Amino acid sequence: MSSAYDTLREFIFSLDIIDTHEHLPPFEKERDRDTDVLAEYLRHYFSSDLISAGLSDDGLAFARDATQPIRKRWETVAPYWHACRSTGYGRELDIAVRELYGIDAINGDTIETLNEAFRATLGTDGQYEKVLKETAKIEISIEDAESACVTGGGDAVDPRYFRPVFRLDKFIAPEGTATLDELGGLTDVTIGSLEDLKRAAEVHFEARLASGCIGLKCGLAYMRTLGFEKTSAAEAERDFAKLLEGADAASLRALQDHMMHFVCSLADDRRLPFQVHTGLQEGNGNFIRHADPTLLTNLFMEYPNVPFDLFHIGYPYQQSMSALAKNFRNVFIDFAWVHVISPEAAVRALVEYLDAVPANKILGFGGDYNFIDGVAGHACMARENIAKALAFKVTDGSFGVDRARELARMILRDNPAAVFAL
Repeated sequence: MSSAYDTLREFIFSLDIIDTHEHLPPFEKERDRDTDVLAEYLRHYFSSDLISAGLSDDGLAFARDATQPIRKRWETVAPYWHACRSTGYGRELDIAVRELYGIDAINGDTIETLNEAFRATLGTDGQYEKVLKETAKIEISIEDAESACVTGGGDAVDPRYFRPVFRLDKFIAPEGTATLDELGGLTDVTIGSLEDLKRAAEVHFEARLASGCIGLKCGLAYMRTLGFEKTSAAEAERDFAKLLEGADAASLRALQDHMMHFVCSLADDRRLPFQVHTGLQEGNGNFIRHADPTLLTNLFMEYPNVPFDLFHIGYPYQQSMSALAKNFRNVFIDFAWVHVISPEAAVRALVEYLDAVPANKILGFGGDYNFIDGVAGHACMARENIAKALAFKVTDGSFGVDRARELARMILRDNPAAVFAL
């Protein structure tokens, strides 16, 4: 195992890879410069573990306040950080500071030195090049900076680092008349009926594609179940009328379901990739069952020309994801976020997928961070996890090292390039 792992790790770390999912500022100039390392690192993911471990909301807010002394803020989070440092989120941050700043770990002895090193990067440009290209060796990332991708396409992101996808979530699930006004302003369509809403969605869809977007993204699993029934226009019209009257958007399931099918039909006509959040939601206190990927099965059947890129291996529904990708030509498994959710789950899932699923159905890495240092640590962890899984399969005799190298290249580069025509 050690010999195979070392050989594969060296090869995998030499690859330039494609990152299927990021939330980074679309231009480096848009990075937050008025921050420090604690405020930055507690923006995403690890803060959820700290809350789970017992940190109060007020404690987290204080820790994120870069105007307060970092030593006092560290002392507030230190007991919870200690409890969480062995999770994937915690280990990833230690890897990031090792790779980027030469500091072995984040602790009370290093936090101030680390902060000085981190803050020194805020005054100059070039971190995107250093972190994304030189350290993480990412050729290109698929960017889901929602605000940029609502109103723009290729010109809304830095093309040296990103290719954009866009969302139609607000068209699928408008929250009220204010949302309709917003969407009307985006599309120059006055939205007073279901047909107006569909026309506006199609106008926006075509405009985003014309401007350089390469796919769709859906994040509706944060607000509702992923079960989208096929509802009639009449049912959807009744819900639309309720929306105009001020009804709670959560109750307008027929409208949302109808619009989701409409959006899928647009993607089906264009064979456009559709990234869908499935499985664990970021943050605390979510309904995980809403994001079960098997709830999407009717869409896979109804829209066979849409490559559905299912995020996060559906964790904790990763075995269901395996069955879906095995059954459907248009379902692809995406490891975005997963390598830091649970490194062990990522390794085990990849071992199983290599047994059960055609290798061209697996997309091996999406950083899925909103701050850049997180991407570097995540990319390193992902490469190590993939090396472990492939080495296990070499050691158990499933295939040889040459095939393992071929699979690594497919998973980390060739497959996402094919799905998104990069």
